[in-house]
Amino acid sequence: MRTLRQNGHREIYKVRENSSALFVVCILILIVVLPVWTRETGAGAQSAFADETRWAILVAGISGDPGLQKEYLQELVDLRGLLEGPLGFPRSHLFVLFDKQELDPGRIQYQSTRENLENVCKEIAGRASKEDLVFVFLEGHGGFDGNTYKLNLAGPDPTGEDLAAMFYAIPAQRFVVINATNCSGGSLEALSGKGRIVISATRSGNEKNLTHLGKYFVEALANNNADVDKNGRVSIFEAFSYAARKVEEYYSKEGIMQTEHPMLSDNGDEHALTLAETVDQRSTLLSRSAYLDRGNPLLAAGDMSPESQALAKEAQSLEKQIELLKSAKDEMSQEEYEKRLEALLLRLAEVQARLRKK
Repeated sequence: MRTLRQNGHREIYKVRENSSALFVVCILILIVVLPVWTRETGAGAQSAFADETRWAILVAGISGDPGLQKEYLQELVDLRGLLEGPLGFPRSHLFVLFDKQELDPGRIQYQSTRENLENVCKEIAGRASKEDLVFVFLEGHGGFDGNTYKLNLAGPDPTGEDLAAMFYAIPAQRFVVINATNCSGGSLEALSGKGRIVISATRSGNEKNLTHLGKYFVEALANNNADVDKNGRVSIFEAFSYAARKVEEYYSKEGIMQTEHPMLSDNGDEHALTLAETVDQRSTLLSRSAYLDRGNPLLAAGDMSPESQALAKEAQSLEKQIELLKSAKDEMSQEEYEKRLEALLLRLAEVQARLRKK
């Protein structure tokens, strides 16, 4: 099995001596020009038809305490409201599981059992396509016996490997998984992989105290609280950064030892990252270009001319191709990767230039 460990690797674009100067320019377009353009237009990595290509599974297991049960229920209700409201998820693409469904039957479809979670994943698998994005949010209690992580649900508890088998049976190429439970760091190895962004509340399975990441992640999405680059959207990286800092602030304010350390596993990298460790890789992390929203709000509102809409749709399609290419970088030679990326970036720059003139 893979071991998540520090190996000194830093995935930074390096241009070989015989690479063209044009490729360097393309990389600058990706890192510098693209964020500027998204601030101007609101366009991003999602396709123009993102409403129908996004799915969400929200799960809170057994709380074991009335106060925690109320807190977890509020998190799921708030998160569902954000997904269904400003983030524009179709209601039929939202699945919420809680330990007491009767507490809010209007917004909770199922009791949080392993069987119900498996059935939800099977239903999505029968309806989703490889172009889709699946968002999973896990809250509640986890367990770790020194080797195996388990999510505490009513009835049999699924392991990290069981969860991976359920989720990744869905034929989507893009996954965002937030495991906000205690001991969640013990699930990183099983859940990580290419095209997957996985965030855990703890750095290992041995951090077993109550966690706070979940509520801060939801808070990050509300009112674009985590929108640091001011492009009108919150990337998964921005949400992780916001929530991780809030966790640190909580323990500092309380004057107690920090017993949870949020981690980011980005695109299957061997070493999951703390917030401090993301500094050298921010420009190349897949989570920087991953969003939960529907994309360009102007497209959804129909406020653009037909020609501008066509250009915006093409730009968004190119951006998603770049995102997928980055996630598959290790599957091809450096020469092929640079050639394909250069072509996509040049076309994207051309489309952006035309759109800015409209």
